[in-house]
Amino acid sequence: MNNDCVFCKIVKREINSDIKKETDNFIVISDIRPSAKTHLLIISKEHIANLDSSTDKLLVEAKNIALDLQKELNLDEFQFRVNWGKLLEIDHLHFHFLAGFNK
Repeated sequence: MNNDCVFCKIVKREINSDIKKETDNFIVISDIRPSAKTHLLIISKEHIANLDSSTDKLLVEAKNIALDLQKELNLDEFQFRVNWGKLLEIDHLHFHFLAGFNK
């Protein structure tokens, strides 16, 4: 855990958040600045700053969580994103699950 990381504080329940789903390795919360009707964050419980081969299992689990959310929310389509480099606002492994864009 990183004491300065907002996601670590959410995982440790130091910052109140509406947790939608939880597994051994991830929590799912609503994004506080949604860019779609449905905008959830799939956040690793472990503070991981860099993707490498050791995170392969976590990538598969995050994808499976996204597929479960699709079924639970009865969605025909969704976007599953990970930001990297300068796009990464918080240096903690997380994925964006988005659906319900205006067409």
